[in-house]
Amino acid sequence: MKIEDKISLLKKTIKEIINISRKIDHNSANEKKIDELNTEITNLKKGIKESVEELEEFIEDNNA
Repeated sequence: MKIEDKISLLKKTIKEIINISRKIDHNSANEKKIDELNTEITNLKKGIKESVEELEEFIEDNNA
């Protein structure tokens, strides 16, 4: 997955959390969905960080 795709998915996930939290009535289904989305955000952040690190290494290697 490209960095742009990961960022786009991250934005979509954040918007979904915001929408859910506006409607939340503290039922377990909504809380479970929020937990799932938070996990997805964590995974996306990790993937973006790894992609950026790879890109930095690539740039370093090509500029050396």
